[in-house]
Amino acid sequence: MKNTILALIGLCALPFAASAQVQPPDDPVGKATAAYFAKTFTDLQAVADQHPTKETFREAMKPLEEATKGFFGGSLIDTDFVIREVYHPRDFLARGFDLKKVKQLDHFWELMRKNPTPQLSEPGHGSIVQPRLIAMRYPVMKDGQLAAVVSFFVRTGAFLDAVGLGDAKGYRITCRGVLAEEDGKLGDNSKSVTVSLPANEWLIEYVL
Repeated sequence: MKNTILALIGLCALPFAASAQVQPPDDPVGKATAAYFAKTFTDLQAVADQHPTKETFREAMKPLEEATKGFFGGSLIDTDFVIREVYHPRDFLARGFDLKKVKQLDHFWELMRKNPTPQLSEPGHGSIVQPRLIAMRYPVMKDGQLAAVVSFFVRTGAFLDAVGLGDAKGYRITCRGVLAEEDGKLGDNSKSVTVSLPANEWLIEYVL
């Protein structure tokens, strides 16, 4: 049960229709990162726009799973930030888990309460029993009020491959000033790009 819950809570917000900002704007990895999350959030918005319930959540999520390489799982979260449904039946033990118990998420739930907007996590570190994951969340709105949250998880490796970092000689991703992901060596000739993303700012340093 512990491992299942950890995988589901590895859950930072861009205005609903805004595009990410990339500095420097011509950086290929930065542009690819912005494009990657623009697509995934558009696909997640399509789920939220259906106002899914426990009964319809899996059906609503299926196109997102099919369109996302490295899709790991997803959840339907109520306004008290409790998991009410999961995409994969294997994760059934996570139903009923109160995400407010996870102190690292306090900041993000406060954002969702005050101003419901899309949210993006930093890459999770993972472990032997838990893959490295990136999570995205999107508010479900009804009559201008938060009605639920839909969330899904993608394997970090799939994201890295999609934006050109998968085969990099070295890279480091720092989110909101905290080191989130690194591999290899940067050396003296690394490039650096800052990407403003949903509720998060990623500094990506890399050598291809």
